[in-house]
Parts: sequence; C-alpha cells; structure tokens
Amino acid sequence: MNWKYIIPLFVIAVACETAKESEAVIETETSNTEILSVIDPIEGTEEAPRVFKVSAQSSNTIDLGNGGSLEFPENAFVDKNGNPVSGEVDVEWQEFHSLGDIMLSGIPMKYDSAGVQFDLVSGGMFTINASQNGSPVEIAPKKEVGVNVASIQDTPCFNFYEMDEKSGEWKYETTKVGEKIEEEKTEVAQSAGPPDLLDVNLSTRKFPDLAKLDIVGWQVKRKLSDADKSKLKARTTRLRLVETDSLGLTLEVKLSAKRTERYPVEPYTLDQAMKDSKANRQDLQKSIAATRQFEKEMAAGRVIRSISIDNFGTYNWDIINKRDNSLPLFAKFNYPKGVNPQLVSLFLISPEENVIVSYNPAGDSKFSFDPNLKNCLIAILPGNKVVSVPNEGFTTARGLKKGQVCEFTFRETGIKLTSANDIMNHMNVLI
Repeated sequence: MNWKYIIPLFVIAVACETAKESEAVIETETSNTEILSVIDPIEGTEEAPRVFKVSAQSSNTIDLGNGGSLEFPENAFVDKNGNPVSGEVDVEWQEFHSLGDIMLSGIPMKYDSAGVQFDLVSGGMFTINASQNGSPVEIAPKKEVGVNVASIQDTPCFNFYEMDEKSGEWKYETTKVGEKIEEEKTEVAQSAGPPDLLDVNLSTRKFPDLAKLDIVGWQVKRKLSDADKSKLKARTTRLRLVETDSLGLTLEVKLSAKRTERYPVEPYTLDQAMKDSKANRQDLQKSIAATRQFEKEMAAGRVIRSISIDNFGTYNWDIINKRDNSLPLFAKFNYPKGVNPQLVSLFLISPEENVIVSYNPAGDSKFSFDPNLKNCLIAILPGNKVVSVPNEGFTTARGLKKGQVCEFTFRETGIKLTSANDIMNHMNVLI
C-alpha cells in the first residue's frame, strides 16, 4: 500500500514591487523543427490509452464503463490510401475530466476568439485514434462515429471544439445541451465488512490532537454507495474536515452553493494498519484499489454529452471562463535554489472555477486570478518533484492594483508526481 501522510499547510511569503522595477521575462527559445503535436504530457505520468478491438465491417458499440459509449457504423474505417479496412481494428481512447487529468495531459487549454485569448473550462476532453497491425486508420468518407462522454460537470450547455494538434488551436464546432443522468439515491449498505477507506489528504490544522497521528487514510463509518463515491471523487477539492455534535468528526462535501452532504469519518493510522492481519490488509488494499479504479474511470457521469465526429483526434466539451472579477498582475516566481525555470511546468489552479492555466515559469506579464476565490500554484520540476504556493500565498497579491508586480515564492512539498491522483490530493491541502 502507498502510505500517505497528511501534509501540513504552509504559509508562503509573497513579496511585491512596482512594474517599473521588474526584471524582463525570460522568453523560451523556439525551434525551427516541425511540430508534429503540441500536446506534451508530463513525462513519467502518462497513462496508456484504453484499447478496444472492434470489427471493421460490422457496427459496434463500445461501453466505456462510466455511462459513456462509442458507436461505430459498419464499414467505418479506411487505410491511409483510402481503401476500406476489413478484419479487427484497435480503437485507442483517453478521456480527461479532473484538473489533475488536464494538467498532466499536456493539452493546451487556451482559446483565441477575435484576437482575445480565453481560458477554457472543460466539461470532458477526449482523444480517440484507431489502427490495424500498428498502422493508423481513419474514419471512412461519409461515415461518423458517435461519441457519448460521461461528464462530471453538470452545467447543461457546453461548446464542442476540435484541436489542431500542430498549432494547439481549438476550432469551435457546435453548442449542445447534454442529457442529465438521474443520480441514484444514497443508500447505507447494511452488509458486513470493513468500512470504506478514502485515500485523500484532508487539512487537520484545526484539530491539534490529530497532528500527533500518522494518518494514512480516512475510514467512513458506513459503506459508500456508487453515488456517494461519484460525489466524493468528482469534488475532491471541495472536501473539508469538520466536527459536528451529532456525527463527531465529519467529512463535509460541498455539492453546490446551497447544498452540502456529510459523512462521519475517523482517521486510519499507520499503527492500526500494522496491527491488521494479512487478510484484512489485503481486503483493505482491494478496497483502495477499487476506489482508485472508480476514480480513474470517472465513476458514473452526471451528464452525457453526445456528438458525431468524422475524423480521429483530440476534442473538448468546453465553455469559456469569463471572470467577473479578474486581477491581472506581472508575476515573478521564486523556486528553490538551483532550479532552472526553463525546465519547470507551472500551473495556476482555481478549483471553484474548475480552471487550470499554464503560465511562463520564468515570469509572466499576463498572469491573472480572481482574488475572491481560492487559488494555488503548482510547479513541476525536473524529476517530477512538486513545489507549490497555497491559497494563503495569494494574500498580499489580493491587495495589489492591476498591473503591479507580484513575486511568488515556492516551497518544497516532498512529493514526487506519479499520477493525477497525487495532484488532486495535494490540491486539497493547498486550498
């Protein structure tokens, strides 16, 4: 089992100065080499696409296991020369939903419209390709593939975009309303067995007694239904630990501005884990593996977004993030000693907006954020080491005027990034 310790929140000093005193931003040199794709995933965190075998001649429906599906008509494929394909075809599929997924995917999330650049809020992004015996195949002329994405974003209406993978530009295709899925009623499981264990980091700074414990997870004092898991995994940045008179220590989940749900929990410590029998530890590992697999497959979607495509590639259901209250600043970034900014991947994360924005790690004159919302900065260094700035690190920046210079100082976290789950867990601590 991958034991994780609760990482304490740390306060980061932010030093600010006027724009005229700022140093010039170091521009990254561009190469004359032809770009095959701008998609640049974080090395060492890539997940292999799911591969499905389908008949080229027959119609096929692929069940994605999370409420989504892919629908292929008969005779749907041609080779690079335009000749019909027969036999079996391998369909490669990847979908991206959480902020961690999007960060690690390396897929640009900027959209240009009338000369103005906007950040995109994803309602479900996917990449689909196909091949036969290692050679790429395409969708046959006058044929279309139906793509039904199970989105965790329940806003009904989203725009649909196709990416030009050489330029990174998104091409607007259409706007459609998704079909809402009725959520299952939460039911408390009565069957015997160990309680569910949540592998998430929760801030315990308001509970001094917990600081003495080696906490490796959180036991929910009742069995979780699939609907419960879907809510928790879709909202990992909206979880907090509270104490109530009726339930004691409680995990509170913010579902909307007016709706929250609570789950009674207790810390699961390293000592408890060591005392478990081998059989119990194996059962616990299976429970954690099942929960992680549930998250990986995005559980059951809350909205099905359906579209027909006539070529393979990368697509996105999105809406443009239009902030009512944006504070633009000239941002400078201080990393631990010896770090080359040109080798850093830097992201601003705003969970309440469901937005992740990549910035120039050497400094960025176009940095902006909503000072009324929670934000954090996460930088990925060589070797996938993570340094970050928590929400508290934006306190001084919130008091600045538009266009002023703000200097953010990053601190080490001890985290070596391996998956999107690492990002989501650390984000919980930062926010």
